[in-house]
Amino acid sequence: MILLNPLKCQGCRICEAACGFHHSGHIEFNPVKSSTHISRDNDTAVISMSVDSTCDLCAGEDVPLCVKYCAYEARGVKR
Repeated sequence: MILLNPLKCQGCRICEAACGFHHSGHIEFNPVKSSTHISRDNDTAVISMSVDSTCDLCAGEDVPLCVKYCAYEARGVKR
């Protein structure tokens, strides 16, 4: 399970790119293929984070790529 902390998230969306890279078979950085989603409310600047049911915790990787590349430690993993 991916653990999320929206209070630490800065909305850079590198997690979406990393996840899309995994789901594209390491061919492209494609956030459309991502299992994780980041959004920001333009009025309040509140960031929302979610992970959908297609998340496989980056099977074949030591650590899920969204966790590995999050510079703000807004993500963790519980196996």
